[in-house]
Amino acid sequence: MSERTVDLICADVQQAKNEAKKNILLPVREVEDVLALVDSLQQQVAELKRQLRRSDREWASATNEVVRLQEQLGEKDRKIAWLTNELGE
Repeated sequence: MSERTVDLICADVQQAKNEAKKNILLPVREVEDVLALVDSLQQQVAELKRQLRRSDREWASATNEVVRLQEQLGEKDRKIAWLTNELGE
């Protein structure tokens, strides 16, 4: 084998190694992109859960306020009925 032939073989081996590295790095980058996407989605889900809990608390507070106002209205209606009855007798 001549020296030139050995150099060509070494060059082909090095080129094959470089190509293999590129092929390995490409999936690694894609995996990193997917992991970044998953992380982003997890953060969005966490934020939506916080918003949902806040909305649930606000809904519960509003519901309690409605119940309280309905009770007050009922008391006023009973008072009006009683006064009407007292004045009518």
